[in-house]
Amino acid sequence: MREVSIQQLWNRAWDLFKVNWLPLLGLVVLSIIVSLIPFIGALIVVILLFPALVRAGYLVARQGQSSLEEAFRDLSSLLKIFVYELILKLIPGLLIGGGFILWPGSDWAGSILIVADLMILFILNLFGWAGPYAILSGRAGIFSAIGQSFSLTAQNFGTVFLAFLLYISLAILGLLLCGVGLLVVGPMAYVFWPLLYFALTGEEGVPHS
Repeated sequence: MREVSIQQLWNRAWDLFKVNWLPLLGLVVLSIIVSLIPFIGALIVVILLFPALVRAGYLVARQGQSSLEEAFRDLSSLLKIFVYELILKLIPGLLIGGGFILWPGSDWAGSILIVADLMILFILNLFGWAGPYAILSGRAGIFSAIGQSFSLTAQNFGTVFLAFLLYISLAILGLLLCGVGLLVVGPMAYVFWPLLYFALTGEEGVPHS
């Protein structure tokens, strides 16, 4: 288990965000706008824009800068990230769908399924957060990335759990600031998580200034 300072990583994410705010914030805003297009927009965001945002944050954390062109350059990696996220979200998605189906006829059954979905979704996000970075670093394929992410989180559970709690707190604070704060916290988080991945795995990222 590596000694990692969550506060220092957030400070580093802030420094990198200030230098790369345009592509990161641009991708976030573009995702919001495109998602307003019924059905097709959501598909574009999930299949292309979200993976590109993950890749952009990874490149910023690894080499200190990124661009929109670089974010979209490796379509194979973007597809792998999409499939990875699809696998993690499929089970809770089916559960919540079943909850809504059962809700009209059986309130308690629908409620149980929805609560179970939220718990499973949280657990999968908590243990599966590192998978995309294992894929982008070339250390794992789609399925092996799941195992690597779960193993990395289990070995550093306290640190990762603290990081999640702090992220949730910052997101709530950003939401309270009329939602504007999320336009900073959101893009910063896409830099913070790969920084945490590098810190926990010992993989080399961008040097500290």
